[in-house]
Amino acid sequence: MTKKENIDYVLKRVRGFVNEKYGDEDIEFFTARPDVLINYEIKDNYIYLFILDTVYKEVSGVDIALRLRSQHKEVYVLFITERLELLYPVINQNIMPSGFLRKPADENDLRKIISCVVDFYKEGSAKTIKTITVNTGSAVYKISHNEIVYIEALNKKIHIYTETNRISCYHSLQALENELKEGFVRCHKSYIINKGKIKNIYSAQMYVEMTDGNRIPISKTYKHNLRENPLKD
Repeated sequence: MTKKENIDYVLKRVRGFVNEKYGDEDIEFFTARPDVLINYEIKDNYIYLFILDTVYKEVSGVDIALRLRSQHKEVYVLFITERLELLYPVINQNIMPSGFLRKPADENDLRKIISCVVDFYKEGSAKTIKTITVNTGSAVYKISHNEIVYIEALNKKIHIYTETNRISCYHSLQALENELKEGFVRCHKSYIINKGKIKNIYSAQMYVEMTDGNRIPISKTYKHNLRENPLKD
């Protein structure tokens, strides 16, 4: 499959998913050659998701992303490529991609990233929204703090639960706790919860009920972290 055929195929899948989930939204799609994209002028009040490869004949996809990012810090860039070794150069150049997927892109990974981009945009300006970035090995996700319901450490992996997705990666729960800070609380050695997503705290039964319906255990060691929240027995 040529790069153009691959882009057209991905675009078709993206359009189908967006129409399925956001059918009533005014979201438009277009494609352009790499040499056109590197000179593309970003306009205000639009949501931009650029789906790029890292290497083209005419120009580097990394150079395109740098040019677009220099114009507007809030554009979204998704790389779909066979050149996974370019992931770290992309991150080191502060492109901060919304995703970095191995070609051919996995359907579930693609859906998760597109969902995150649209929901992130709908929440407001990226300047005022705090995010974390996690690497799953096959993809890189930028996740808004507001999306996270809770985080679980299980079987040497970290599982980040949002209202609609579960994103799994190798990470340190302690490092995530330090990064998230305000708005999140450690309630158990294996769990961090979003205080804004707490539905009820049952101190006698030692669990927290979250807005997604899940019950998260409280341990005696971390019970004091929840004292500032109203308890319900």
